[in-house]
Amino acid sequence: MTQIIKSNQITNKYYLLALTNFEKKDFKLAKFNFLQYLKKTDDFNALNLLGISYLNLKEYIAAAKVFKELISKKIITDSILNNYGVALKNLKEFNTAKYYFKKAIKINQKNFLTFFNLGNLNFEIKKETEAEILFLKCIKLRKDYLPAILNLSMLYLKNYNLDKCLKLLKNSLDLFPNNNTVIENIAKIYLITKNFNLAEKYLIKLIQLSKKNIKKIIPLALGYSYEGKEKKYKKICKLYVKNLTKESSIFSLNTIKKKIPTISFLSPDIRNHPVGFFTKDMLPELSKRFKVVIFNTSGFEDEISIYIKNFCHWINLKTNNEYEIADAIFKKNVDVLIDSSGLTRTNNLGVFKLKPSKNQVSWAGWLASTNLKEMDYVISDHFCTRQKDEKFFTEKVLRMKNIWCTYSLSVLENLNLKKKYNSESFIIYGCFQRPEKISKKVLRTWTEILIRVKKSKIFFINQSFNEYEKKKLILHFNNNGISNKRLIFIQPKNRKEYLNSYNLVDINLDTFPYNGGTTLFESSYMGVPTLTKENNSFLFRCGESINNNLNMQNWIAKNSNDYVNKAEDFSNKKFINELKRKLIIDSKKSILFNSKVFANEFGKMIMNIL
Repeated sequence: MTQIIKSNQITNKYYLLALTNFEKKDFKLAKFNFLQYLKKTDDFNALNLLGISYLNLKEYIAAAKVFKELISKKIITDSILNNYGVALKNLKEFNTAKYYFKKAIKINQKNFLTFFNLGNLNFEIKKETEAEILFLKCIKLRKDYLPAILNLSMLYLKNYNLDKCLKLLKNSLDLFPNNNTVIENIAKIYLITKNFNLAEKYLIKLIQLSKKNIKKIIPLALGYSYEGKEKKYKKICKLYVKNLTKESSIFSLNTIKKKIPTISFLSPDIRNHPVGFFTKDMLPELSKRFKVVIFNTSGFEDEISIYIKNFCHWINLKTNNEYEIADAIFKKNVDVLIDSSGLTRTNNLGVFKLKPSKNQVSWAGWLASTNLKEMDYVISDHFCTRQKDEKFFTEKVLRMKNIWCTYSLSVLENLNLKKKYNSESFIIYGCFQRPEKISKKVLRTWTEILIRVKKSKIFFINQSFNEYEKKKLILHFNNNGISNKRLIFIQPKNRKEYLNSYNLVDINLDTFPYNGGTTLFESSYMGVPTLTKENNSFLFRCGESINNNLNMQNWIAKNSNDYVNKAEDFSNKKFINELKRKLIIDSKKSILFNSKVFANEFGKMIMNIL
């Protein structure tokens, strides 16, 4: 009798421990104690809780087995059926999961969780209309169930149902005024619709909630730069750099000059990326004069990275912590540290704020000011950055004699691209830019060109044009009398196909005030002239620089009216084809692709700041 009592006491002890662990959400210990308890007794409630523990531990096969056993023993509730459905859904047994979710709903039509889980299943299998209905039913039953609100907002965002999404999220703000995801998704909608003032309001609130959200403000800085709004751009930059790290300039730097200086690049982009295209042929030349160190922050390498490794000391950083990266740079006793990202999404400005190198330089990827006082210099040229612009820079502006950077000729020649002329009778204008660079002013200007040049089309050639962006552009042109037949959207499958698509175009139309950079280099190599415009903003005058260096000053419009007039005047097939022949030859001989000459001048400039 005594042994039986002790055995029961031990068994009950496991059960009580399991319940305590379960309530504390320590599901690993709860599982262990439930299993010990169930060895001695059949307790369907404990078995159910064991199944829930398995679900929380993402042990879906074990969970499914438990719930199946309960159902086979006629222990059936809407909760058990729902949980069985969750396990099956995660095992990708969608049809069976759907069957049990529906069975659960028949038993209890007020269980909001079942509607939510069935909604998730439909969302995953791309039955989005059904998913929307189910999420809405869930929210009707439980208006404060945040996961359903967020998943429904994701569905709306994915399909660019922006009005529905905004209404849903703004209504939920009353319930969740400080929820990061709700606020961030509202900001995303305003960024997509280019309502930057309202986007700023919500992004600043996001940063006030947590400084860890600081990088989420970068798309706003980009948006203001695309619009040429210098003051607003500068305001966001200042906010960004202020919130990067608590400290700045934390190192005691060695000022002793070395015989062979060390020049270093901190970048995630020395690969198949514009920065890789700019540096591939240049770095071997620099390595003749400097010890070159590359700190790679992406962990990704490709054929460009592998080639460049032959001419430098390549370090893959295995951390994204600013202090650890700065320490690694400081230990290498770097004389000049070069940033090629500026205020882009993958920037490392937090490292530069800590100042692990005496001389810090912004170059190539960003031609506006970082507004970081620890960034000593920005390398530009006389066309990109005028003398009067210097008041907008915290950095000292260093100007190359001709152009701020060059494109590695080997990158293009290795692709064996075909160069041919567009045989269509219509004049084909091309846009190779991302849709976010196409401002309202650009659209009005391009519309006027298509109205004036009747026998013309415009090709939008970029993978970034999703259905929402396409519909928005088509609606704008249609409202101005331009038919769909004159609007062609092409999404190249790979880089070679993308570059060969320049052969489809007669004239490349540059965006403004934010000009293209890489696209204009590539356009000139393919023999396609680019029409650009003078820019009163101090942000990104790449088009002016490239056309000036090609001696194509006539292809730089003074204003929007001049841009339209030039597009019309140049719309002559014979004239364009003759210009293309000349440009194919001239561009290859120009400074645009002469990395050796550029590297020599770049090296001298670096030596002057040491």
